[in-house]
Amino acid sequence: MRSRRLALAVLVALAGLACTTTRPAESPIDTAVRVAQARCQCRLGVAARHLESGRSFSYNGGSEFEAASVIKIAVITEAMAAVREGRVDLAERWTLTEENKADGSGTLLMLDAGLNPTWDDLTTLMIGPSDNTATNAWIARLGRDPINARMDALGFSHIRLLATLPPYSRHEEDPSPWKGLRLGIITPDEVAQWMSRVAKGELLDPESSRRIFEYLDKDPTRLRIARRFPSEALWAGKSGTMSGTRNDSGILRTKKGRFVLVVLTAETKSVGIGPDHPAILAIADLAKAIVDTWSADLPEITAKPE
Repeated sequence: MRSRRLALAVLVALAGLACTTTRPAESPIDTAVRVAQARCQCRLGVAARHLESGRSFSYNGGSEFEAASVIKIAVITEAMAAVREGRVDLAERWTLTEENKADGSGTLLMLDAGLNPTWDDLTTLMIGPSDNTATNAWIARLGRDPINARMDALGFSHIRLLATLPPYSRHEEDPSPWKGLRLGIITPDEVAQWMSRVAKGELLDPESSRRIFEYLDKDPTRLRIARRFPSEALWAGKSGTMSGTRNDSGILRTKKGRFVLVVLTAETKSVGIGPDHPAILAIADLAKAIVDTWSADLPEITAKPE
């Protein structure tokens, strides 16, 4: 009986050892996600794709996040559809007034009323400098419901514009009109899919995709996803910031091909301001870890990135 008990104990111990030794090791990308989430003390969402090889990674990819200014990808989609359908001429001009200035980011807020930028100018300002006044101008022209209907029609049921930006005339109100504002919702996977279709020329049509890509490529911030990459790694993207939220998304073009990268953060409890906020640094380090891990065994692309 004793020998049987001893044998059973040995078998149990060996079984436990086997379970321990055969447990799969954490991948470098999984480790980077864990470290990033701890650094920003936030809810994190990630979606990454390598377009040439088909590799993909997702973490909380189907979860909804506050979009902040990343929701402007929905606005530009409907805008370019309107151009394609002849409902909008980008050479037409719009008039800036004190009443239509929006609070928050952008250049138009600082300029004198009476300025007459074209709708092409407004699109450039909405995407690169993330101008809120330009964004509100487009939303007023297109309508929130048609913008969301377009996203539905394209298969992006979790990319939703919920509001316009608060007018500058209300910036001194207490409570602030920004308090509790939900500008839009997005998921990492659907933003990555949107970026992938733009990069492949498959959003709306090839010409519309080309136009959208050019706007994304004009003046994107390189302080988030693109922060750790050299200048020869070309970046086209859209970022967003609101209270507790730091987001970035886009297409990185390197000698190893095109990487679609989306990193969203919410409810961050880390303390900091400006470009060195812990959530922003976490985004940068995580994006670098993904690209470096995949690039290690990817062949170089002989053609120059477009």
